[in-house]
Amino acid sequence: MALVLFTAQPDRQVALNSDRRMEGLAPAGALEIIPVESEVFARWLVEKQNLLVAVEPARLERLAGMEFDRDTFELRPPKLGFVDAQAHTLARWMRREVETTELGCAESLDALVTVFATYLLRNYSSLKGRSTSMFNGGLSPNAWRRVNDFIQAHLTESLPLERLAMVAGLSPSHFARAFKHTTGQSPHQYVISSRLTYARHLIIKTEAPLSEVAKIAGFSSNSHMTAMMKRVWGTMPKEYRRLRQVDDIAPDLGSLNGSGLSDSEHHSEEG
Repeated sequence: MALVLFTAQPDRQVALNSDRRMEGLAPAGALEIIPVESEVFARWLVEKQNLLVAVEPARLERLAGMEFDRDTFELRPPKLGFVDAQAHTLARWMRREVETTELGCAESLDALVTVFATYLLRNYSSLKGRSTSMFNGGLSPNAWRRVNDFIQAHLTESLPLERLAMVAGLSPSHFARAFKHTTGQSPHQYVISSRLTYARHLIIKTEAPLSEVAKIAGFSSNSHMTAMMKRVWGTMPKEYRRLRQVDDIAPDLGSLNGSGLSDSEHHSEEG
């Protein structure tokens, strides 16, 4: 696991797999890494704010295999008080995702954890300096088709970055760059946009309660769907419901399980 400090800790004491305690100033942005099964001691004298990120060993090994073609490695913790600006930035983004309960999304947080874990492997492990295959440009037409089809068919499921990268046959970091080059959006942004497009279709074409529409479209709740629609499109679900023609008989939801949507209806709305 890794600890990123948001506030400075003077006279912080730390011992990792040793009886010898290191003492000194740990500034805001300081990064500490605790490998699995390590014995750790820490003491602080002032109130602190920090983010603790715990990544399962199996996930780290899987990421190492995808990124570096090698799933065995040794983490190399930095010295006490070492400030890492990039890790600090990623930690602030993760904290914001956790604290923004209304708009927070598990997939967005998961993507940030994946990026953070990959960053640690690349900079604080025995894999540092190991060459990786470089991918320039966007996704190939076949890869884009596979990924887009997979997203549209699994909107109600969790679609973390790592899962989509596996569909494309790329490592998570390469996939994220290639996807944005192709679509102009991050994978998470595209998934949200696709869910909103599907939700709008259901709102207009069916009489299903908004709470049920939200669930079918892959949102955690009606309030989550409403907040995301307001944030992304600047409108509310009830405004789209008014567009439904009152003289049309709304079809059953069973006939709108996704297979009957045209590509234009089920494709993500960008912007």
